[in-house]
Amino acid sequence: MALLVAGLVLATGPAHAATRARTIVVEGERITLGDLSPTAPRELLALDIGPAPAPGKRAVVSRAAVQEALRRAGADPALATALPARADIERAGALLTEASLGAAVKDVAATELPLGITIDAVLGLQTVTIPKGEHRVDVQLGKLRRSTIVTVDIHAGGRRWARQQATLQLSGTARTPVLRADLPRGTTVTREHLELREFELDRVPEGAMVRAEQLVGQRLRSRTNASSPVRRAAVEAPPLVVRGSVVNMVARGRGVRISRQAVAQQDGAAGQTIRVKPQGIDTVLLGKVVSESEVVVGLGSSR
Repeated sequence: MALLVAGLVLATGPAHAATRARTIVVEGERITLGDLSPTAPRELLALDIGPAPAPGKRAVVSRAAVQEALRRAGADPALATALPARADIERAGALLTEASLGAAVKDVAATELPLGITIDAVLGLQTVTIPKGEHRVDVQLGKLRRSTIVTVDIHAGGRRWARQQATLQLSGTARTPVLRADLPRGTTVTREHLELREFELDRVPEGAMVRAEQLVGQRLRSRTNASSPVRRAAVEAPPLVVRGSVVNMVARGRGVRISRQAVAQQDGAAGQTIRVKPQGIDTVLLGKVVSESEVVVGLGSSR
């Protein structure tokens, strides 16, 4: 609904401020009327004026831009009369220094490297300015070498904010999990199946699972030999629902919710669509696995 506000002028302070540029600090990705004039009518405070600059950077918002935003909202452009001819906008930011980013990369990478390997240095990182608030650093390892290339993703403001590449200088001898004995396809790996064996870092195969906790609970996709590191492609997450098991089938439609038992016609991992057959009904439905005991189907999903 258009905003019809008249007879008011946005207050900004003394009259001499009408033509003087001033600096306003914002934290979000958009500039609102409330940023420029906190005393604006309540219904106009959230009015979008335009994009904010990058964190740590500045931009200028003119009175004309505010008047245009008011006009688009159906409000009186004259409300902006008391605003300065231009306002300097600065986006608040946090400085993630090379040193602090390097420490974060070390912490994350250490959990992905084999036991026995030490990170001596992190090279090639750059200081970056990010939005204020919480942030997260993700590290993707390249092929393991004494000098290992990594991709560093910095997440802030609800999205990936920056990506950098760096080099880890590594030392030590890798202690990598291997199978104690050959295991057949379909085996779910337990700690009893594993032992640690030393490898020179350059001899660890690309894509190998180098920590026991990465392997435990995974299911082998094919027969796997002992004594060699296990590649990620050789395992898969075990299904939550196993073919032949009885699950609670929940059917949902417009204002309708039906629950009854059904038999899974195939294995299924979390989020996977599988066939289920309701008990007592000669039909097969498609449903999404949400837990080890529940599958959700839509009405009319028979297959």
